[in-house]
Amino acid sequence: MAAMSTTQRTSAGRSRAGRAMTVPVVCAKSFFGRFSNGPAVPYNKYGPGKLSSLLTASSGSAAVLQRADVAGKVDFKGVHHVALLCENLERSLAFYQGVLGLEINPERPHHKLPYRGAWLWIGSEMIHLMELPNPDPLAGRPEHGGRDRHTCVGVAAVDPLVEKLEAAGVPYTRSMSGRPAVFFRDPDMNCLECVELEPWR
Repeated sequence: MAAMSTTQRTSAGRSRAGRAMTVPVVCAKSFFGRFSNGPAVPYNKYGPGKLSSLLTASSGSAAVLQRADVAGKVDFKGVHHVALLCENLERSLAFYQGVLGLEINPERPHHKLPYRGAWLWIGSEMIHLMELPNPDPLAGRPEHGGRDRHTCVGVAAVDPLVEKLEAAGVPYTRSMSGRPAVFFRDPDMNCLECVELEPWR
């Protein structure tokens, strides 16, 4: 488990006296020894007393964020859509429509947004393709998509998908754990995992 620590960072909020306020920010130390600092927490959202009560030390060197109010539990219903960046919308549509067979959701027009894109149905959820600059490097990504950021989608059977990927010349790798699952990438190196739902829920 990655080690955690807390530090102090000056937030955008200021006290009535005009002095900058500082609040603790959780910093996650990765396995590679680097610290990744989260964004400063606005003071007007979490005062020192409230935020400090959320941060408690667990057994070990990790600091965990405790739920402050169980009465305010959010009733999550599921994932609505996954947004993926693409360099060329037509190229991405050729992949998602032409290879995977996804269909565009016509009820989600894209003309109101300041960039090109498309919404595609994938089961009862959607993939939102956005033609925007991608800050992630395209080279040097792990060959196995399971070792990279990826979106996992349940399918009734993996074999028909594998046939489509092979027919289109799309590289893929199977799950190293033996699950009926495959990993593959789209033209912009976004990784998808498709896994048979039964009996691997």
